[in-house]
Amino acid sequence: MHPSYQKLVNASADKNREDLQTLYVSLIVEKMKLDKFFSMFLDRFDEEMDCEDSNTPVWKLYRSKTKEYAELSQTVKIAEYYINKT
Repeated sequence: MHPSYQKLVNASADKNREDLQTLYVSLIVEKMKLDKFFSMFLDRFDEEMDCEDSNTPVWKLYRSKTKEYAELSQTVKIAEYYINKT
C-alpha cells in the first residue's frame, strides 16, 4: 500500500476533510509526475523494450514503476471515496 494510505485513514477517522483534500492533491501531483515519467521513459526506451527479452534493467525499472503507479492509483481512488464520504 502507498505510504499515504495510513494518513488517509486517520484523516477520515477524524472526519478532517481539509487534510483529506490536501493529501488528495499531493497524490494527484505524484501521479502526474509518474505520468510524465512514463511518457519520457517510453519515448527514450521504447526500442530497447523487446518483448522476447524482458529480463533487462529497462524492463525491471518499468515493472517497478508500474507497480508504484498501480498502488498510487488505488490510493487516489481511496482518497476520493473518503472525501465523498465526509
